[in-house]
Amino acid sequence: MAMIHVNRGATSLGAFPEEQVREGIRAGRFGGSDLGWKEGMANWQPLSQFSEFAEDFSSAPKPGAPPQTPTAPATIAPIAGSTTAAVAPRSGLPWEHRETIGFFNAFVQTVSMILTRPTEAFSVMRTEGGFGDPLLFGLIGGSVGAIVWILLSAAIHSLGWAAALSSQPNSLDHLMGASVGGVMLVFRLIMTPILIAFGLFIWTALVHVFLMMAGGANKTFETSFRALSFAYGATSLFAIIPCCGALIAFIWGLIADCIAISRSHETDIGRAVIAVLLPLVICCGGIVLLCLMLGVGIGALMQHSGQ
Repeated sequence: MAMIHVNRGATSLGAFPEEQVREGIRAGRFGGSDLGWKEGMANWQPLSQFSEFAEDFSSAPKPGAPPQTPTAPATIAPIAGSTTAAVAPRSGLPWEHRETIGFFNAFVQTVSMILTRPTEAFSVMRTEGGFGDPLLFGLIGGSVGAIVWILLSAAIHSLGWAAALSSQPNSLDHLMGASVGGVMLVFRLIMTPILIAFGLFIWTALVHVFLMMAGGANKTFETSFRALSFAYGATSLFAIIPCCGALIAFIWGLIADCIAISRSHETDIGRAVIAVLLPLVICCGGIVLLCLMLGVGIGALMQHSGQ
């Protein structure tokens, strides 16, 4: 029997067999506005839109009916390994259920969910479960975006080489330059996934340290890595858009990072913004200061040599 994941707002109530959801609806423990998802569905939907529960909602307690006893939710048994619906773990992103919904479908649904409903996405994302799943997602999305951008840049650059070679067909320098350019292109394509993996760990370390300093680190480094990797894997795909794609990916990536940190660590958005933006501000400020120091140093050397 298919398991149905049920969320109430940003809180996961757990995953239940269909019959237990029916019982919960009849008893008033589940409402029509609670969101549900099961294998084969593209998006979460209110339980009231499930055709199989139409009769159950018609016989469910009406508004104003006597409330259920406080212990009623404990009678619903969630998936094996958990205790009660009130303490059930997060239901997880579609990518975390790719064994059942398929690799490609899980990737597309997760990207769509993060880009269109980031608050909901990072509210259901599991905060634990290892580094492998989010790293793989980040590598796929990041590599696709980066490789497409590299290939487009190389194609534009190759037009310049072709024009130069056609105007000077016997130029050995241009032939050598084209060969070196091809080798460098292959090297960049090979190094892209490796650099992305290192970059995700370094970026997560910076954000998590600043989140701890801001007092918003309610979960572990693992939680930060999962959130930022999923956010990067989805938003980096904007880089495939010609001309302005990289800028869109950067801006939307920062927004997604802030939401991801806030919802995964269950902290306020202000602390998340500080944790994400402060490392960038410090790094950019350091680069500007270094450039100024180098400029002053070069100017002093030129002045000294002129004397």
